[in-house]
Amino acid sequence: MLNDAERIPQEQKMESAAAQIYAIQAGLELGKKRGKKLMFAKSAMAVLTAAVMVAGLLFFNPTQLLPQQGTSSVETEDWGVLEPFKKLAAADIDALTLESAIRNDYVQIVNKSAESNGYKITLNAVLADENKIMLLYTGTTSGGQEIYNVNSVWLTDAVTGQSVVDKNGSRSGMGLHAEDSIYTWLGKTIYPLDKNKAFSKEVVANFQIASVDPGMLAKPKTGTNLADMRYSDRLKINFTIDSKFWEQKTETIVLNQPFMIDGQEVKLAEVELSPLSIVVIYTLSEELKTDWDVRNKIFGNTPNELISRVGKHEVENKSNGGSGSEDGFISYFSSNVLDHPKSIRLKLDAGTDREKDEYIDILKK
Repeated sequence: MLNDAERIPQEQKMESAAAQIYAIQAGLELGKKRGKKLMFAKSAMAVLTAAVMVAGLLFFNPTQLLPQQGTSSVETEDWGVLEPFKKLAAADIDALTLESAIRNDYVQIVNKSAESNGYKITLNAVLADENKIMLLYTGTTSGGQEIYNVNSVWLTDAVTGQSVVDKNGSRSGMGLHAEDSIYTWLGKTIYPLDKNKAFSKEVVANFQIASVDPGMLAKPKTGTNLADMRYSDRLKINFTIDSKFWEQKTETIVLNQPFMIDGQEVKLAEVELSPLSIVVIYTLSEELKTDWDVRNKIFGNTPNELISRVGKHEVENKSNGGSGSEDGFISYFSSNVLDHPKSIRLKLDAGTDREKDEYIDILKK
């Protein structure tokens, strides 16, 4: 579906974000019947962000793409050449990860550009670890064309031309206009990686920019008609990935700590700590693994907050996605592992299972 969604619009009409969410829900029902692995987004916002970015943001006003989440206060320190991306981070539920990476110089500045016929893309920076790679980029237009978005981002091996990520991997992304400019777009795209596979050293980032004619961006129905859209040629940037990203390995902490969700026992099986993500893995009993109604209810109430202590300060690591697995669930959290937290705890909210908030220690130094 992702490959189809990125075709040039003349080849195939793209679905609306709402239709894609409906399709995902329908897929869940099919998964229940087949008893296969359950894969779904942690929240409507997570689904919408990924679907909108991949499908080219058609049928969605880009000025409404990123409401303030209020989940992270962007650091006031100087971000250097990445200073424009503070605006993007301010609207990003995963801002903590980017802030921590920049603060710890865990960034590869690329600043290479490609342009054609009035469209220009600049790959500003790359961040990566064993589990994901993140691209930060800027799209610009000239000749009066107003940027709608960067509607397509591919990542391929420079030698073989093959995708460097799993074809079935669910990329995610977000973007918004630069300060006071409808001709500049700041974007972020994340690709999941398989840490058991070697990553290509020479990579090509391949972009396409979508725009509209002068004055069209402000019109409320812009984006609902494919004929209104203009598209750049594919804009390609070659770069060599910095080897420093593979030096810090993922730390796996095995816990097997039981706790209750809606009267059902769930185990916090293990946690994976890496520079760009914290992954929390839950397992269910054999009986609950195939009880889809109960599984769905439990998944909707899995803990969505980690508390980490850095120095004398406590930091909230918010959940930014989730999925089902054969044995239970997986939740993904923003990461500040590079800040060397003294402790990390999973917060269990008060409710039917407990009278007050409780915590499970994941890391304690």
